[in-house]
Amino acid sequence: MERLDKFVKKNMILLVLLFLVLGLLTGRYVNPGTLKILKRFIIPSAFLMLWAMMINMDLSKFVNALRYPRELLIGSIMSLVVAPLIMYPIALIIIKDPNIFAGLMLAGLVPPGGFITYWSGILGASLPLAVAIQLVTFVIAIIWVPYGMKFAIGDKINMNIFVLIRSILILVVGPFLLAVGTREILLRKTGKTGLKRITPSLHFISSLMAFYLVFAGTSLKALFIFKHPGLIILPIIGAFFYYLFMFPLSYFVSKRIFKLSFEESIPVVYGASTKNLSIAMGLAISTFGPLALMGVVSALIIQMPMASIWYKVFERISKKRETLGTAIVEEAEEMEKETVSKL
Repeated sequence: MERLDKFVKKNMILLVLLFLVLGLLTGRYVNPGTLKILKRFIIPSAFLMLWAMMINMDLSKFVNALRYPRELLIGSIMSLVVAPLIMYPIALIIIKDPNIFAGLMLAGLVPPGGFITYWSGILGASLPLAVAIQLVTFVIAIIWVPYGMKFAIGDKINMNIFVLIRSILILVVGPFLLAVGTREILLRKTGKTGLKRITPSLHFISSLMAFYLVFAGTSLKALFIFKHPGLIILPIIGAFFYYLFMFPLSYFVSKRIFKLSFEESIPVVYGASTKNLSIAMGLAISTFGPLALMGVVSALIIQMPMASIWYKVFERISKKRETLGTAIVEEAEEMEKETVSKL
């Protein structure tokens, strides 16, 4: 299962595109009456996807947030306020369909997911800060997302805020509480080693459910999408420009304006720029319908490549810092030798 999970992670973008194409072809050639069956499994699949993903959230690390009040505040504002403010004008200019607009806005509004800790970890950044940002923004987002969406959408869609709150309770709070309970049971029965052993299986289940949502969403709206191909192309363009601005902006703000250290700025950048698109997918399709899913899927297609590019950027910066640090140490040692020789 671990190999399968690694394969899925490595080829996530290609697999999303594959299920997107399969969904379009299925919707084009299969009887619409038959396709209605897919709709029945959308909510259960979204629930299962988020439950499997959330089991690895360690609430015991929540106290770490108190150790980074300033950095945590900066990271939370960048993720929950600045990110949607960047997404809003881009989506407004490029997207004409209100449901796809809602999907893109959800992709900008939701909190960061597990990738904030993943990228922070492999880059040797502040992992406790990354975990703190992920957990705190998740809790805040439960209240923030409905009102943020209401403000962003305005009268573009006749959105009932209580419907979105209900969706959040069912598809975010519900899986979260069940995941917390599941985690405690697993820890008692198998310990941390056992939990770590089944983690690849949980990731794989979550990925499969995400692929199903992409497949079902595109199948149900395939005929409409074929008539209006811009429904896929335009949100991808919008997502591309969003990430193109968001990554450098969040780095500039964290490093240059607030003077955070290099290790602290990385969680802020990935917290602001890489979002929990699984939550966005579940909320989009349950609240706004399959077309809204196109906005989130577009973000999913662009997010990973952009995150990988910035991994390379940070890696180069890190190497330059190491080279500079080595040069400074060597210069200091040389000066020390000269001083000793003079004595």
